Amino acid sequence: MRSYVLILLLLLSPLALCEDITLRLQARRDGQHEYYHRLLSEALRAQGHTVTLQVSPELPAARRNQLLESGEISVHWLLQSKQRDAQYLPVPVGLTKGLIGQRLLLIPRGASTRLAGVNNLADLQALNLRAGMGKDWFDVRIWQFNRLPVFEQTGDWQLLYRMLLTPERQIDYLPRGALEIGPEQQSRPELEIEPRLVLVYDRDFIFYVSPREPGLHDAISQALTAAAESGLQQRLLEQHFRKQLQPLNLQQRVRIPLVVPDEL
Repeated sequence: MRSYVLILLLLLSPLALCEDITLRLQARRDGQHEYYHRLLSEALRAQGHTVTLQVSPELPAARRNQLLESGEISVHWLLQSKQRDAQYLPVPVGLTKGLIGQRLLLIPRGASTRLAGVNNLADLQALNLRAGMGKDWFDVRIWQFNRLPVFEQTGDWQLLYRMLLTPERQIDYLPRGALEIGPEQQSRPELEIEPRLVLVYDRDFIFYVSPREPGLHDAISQALTAAAESGLQQRLLEQHFRKQLQPLNLQQRVRIPLVVPDEL
């Protein structure tokens, strides 16, 4: 009887629950996936799992979301929303400490004078400048709700960078997260980061797991909670983003709060 109890305890121990996990993930052409992939793999390995990454090239957001729903992509990081919470399996651990909800403006070099008099949302609304975004991005609804004009690019959203520089200029700026904008500007010297403003809304990236993989959702939820508590997540966040955040001077910028619609 004693041997039976010992075997049962071993089977129920955390080590016995460890498994080989294969994650089917999507990359980003600009390399911005690296933090999220590393956080996933290191958090799961810290819980004793063996992790294999199968990484596919970047796809348009609509196609990526279809693959996440069907299970061809295991998990992806997205801004949290009620619709996504219902469509996928949410892992309720914020991934960027809210930094992705701090939006700076990528603009043509020399165009910052147009925004020099902006100190609040009403000032920005009065300029009637049009933001460029990908089709069905979360930010589209926020900009529209706050009465800020938006152009939505269907297909490859990265064409928006070129559109900023065309003579007819269908868009005036790209609002990009504090964790994204530095590398994007460095690879495009014809653009600059507007130096004074930061548009802020209260939302963060979280991981969404395919609804076809509830077991994986449980494993990632446990691993991410442990990574947040142990400091692993904070260490990785600093390793990947500290250098690019410093020159942005986020604390000294004029903060313009944006309202997130209740339905989001």
